[in-house]
Amino acid sequence: MLASARKTNEPAQAAEDGAKFVFFDLETTGLSPRGCKIIEMAALRVGEESVIAGSFQALVRISQPLPYFITKLTGITNTMLARGERIESVFPRFCEFVGDLPLVAYNASFDMGFLRAEAARQKIRLKNTPVCALAVTRARVPGLSSYKLKMVAEHFGIQERQTHRALDDCVMGLRVFAEAMRAARTQAASSSGLAHVTW
Repeated sequence: MLASARKTNEPAQAAEDGAKFVFFDLETTGLSPRGCKIIEMAALRVGEESVIAGSFQALVRISQPLPYFITKLTGITNTMLARGERIESVFPRFCEFVGDLPLVAYNASFDMGFLRAEAARQKIRLKNTPVCALAVTRARVPGLSSYKLKMVAEHFGIQERQTHRALDDCVMGLRVFAEAMRAARTQAASSSGLAHVTW
């Protein structure tokens, strides 16, 4: 289980709340930031041992009807989005939440594409270092038949159902990322003759 308490005595490179990186996820109306819109943003500030120092979640009101297949996939409806805020309000709050911490996402090229496009549109400088949890998992847990988030979660025995809601997917993605990093450390320990050491 991921802890949700704040952690003290963090090393100097951690943020004041102990966070060392942010795991984030977006829901959108399609695959390309050219013509498609962000409809939900979520993020977790994460410290040592996957301790969650804070969370962010917001639905984004858009000026066009939501494609039916997106509602079917995510459960997000036009009525729900009508109660959300405009991206001009949500995006700066997201940027304030993440600060200058590294940004981790399960398919970072997709999510970062939307972030960069919106940052450029709002003339906000986005200088966070991106990290792709999918690429890390492929490199450190080779040989899986599929690297879809749901399939990798099942490989690690993570039982949560993938809802395709941004905050839920953040939690699942973070757990997968943590397991992939733990697997890599175990392999390194084993190859060094230190398999008995608890990490």
